Amino acid sequence: MSPKIIPITSDDFEFVEDQLDDYNIKSKPLTQPKPFVGWRYAIKDGDQIIAGIMGYSSYYRIGYLDTLWVDPRYRRQGLGRALLQQIEHNLHDYGCQVIHLETFDFQGPEFYAANGYTQFGDLYYPNADLHELYFQKTFAE
Repeated sequence: MSPKIIPITSDDFEFVEDQLDDYNIKSKPLTQPKPFVGWRYAIKDGDQIIAGIMGYSSYYRIGYLDTLWVDPRYRRQGLGRALLQQIEHNLHDYGCQVIHLETFDFQGPEFYAANGYTQFGDLYYPNADLHELYFQKTFAE
């Protein structure tokens, strides 16, 4: 046999992810009922979605904020804060003690600082003159 690297489909890659999940769970049993529990919310104005958020808990009640977007015409009206508080509430109630996220330097990192998040990392991409910033928030017990 001669192993070789080949491109695979998304369906084939699910097999790879399933194998990693199995390994992780065998190595350290889950502290939540299933590996991924997520929440998605949107705010609508009429029929139009003007803001949305997605967060999730992974494996060991590790909280992630994955996506937060507010239409530019509706920014600075508290919509982002309301969505963020909703996800934080879900994660805290689910038993997550920490939530973390990554954002680019042009995506308003001051918003997260103003909402109690602490920056713990900064990854610079010189070819794009871009910083990817990492934030975390620990929930009070």
